[in-house]
Amino acid sequence: MDNDTVAIVGPQQSVMAHAISYIANELQVPLLSFAATDPTLNSLQFPYFVRTTQSDLFQMSAVAEIIGYYEWEDVIAIYIDDDHGRNGVAVLGDKLAEKRCKISYKAPISPKVGRNEISDTLLQVALMESRVIILHIYATWGLEVVDVARKMGMMEIGYVWIATDWLSTVLDTESIPSSNGKG
Repeated sequence: MDNDTVAIVGPQQSVMAHAISYIANELQVPLLSFAATDPTLNSLQFPYFVRTTQSDLFQMSAVAEIIGYYEWEDVIAIYIDDDHGRNGVAVLGDKLAEKRCKISYKAPISPKVGRNEISDTLLQVALMESRVIILHIYATWGLEVVDVARKMGMMEIGYVWIATDWLSTVLDTESIPSSNGKG
């Protein structure tokens, strides 16, 4: 296998990229990822990892700039509870600290989430003082979280939602039906 492997292409998620990066390092072959955004996937630790998309470092810098611009001091982070989500939110916390802002509440959601867990998490978020919510989650669950939040009245005036790159992925690949039932 060592002599026949030229490169490894994939994976689609940062968590899998971490695991496969160790194999790529051992085989000394490039791992090319089009979707892994975790900022801890760096060239010092994983010299054979090649990222073709932006790191979450850039995305979270932009989110922090928006929060700083509007002078919001406290935000809530809802994120997927794995390396990708935790590392992204850690970077966001660092970038917010540079703007003298902070994450006042972190709401992790299991990668094997169900609608009840989403509702429970959003209920906790609704009880917090801050109404600025950063949603850093996988595309497979992002719309579900937004739908539950809408049904709970959390998409009304007074709330601010900032979605990370999962939303653009969904918008690029799916047709989202409007709330009146017409596509």
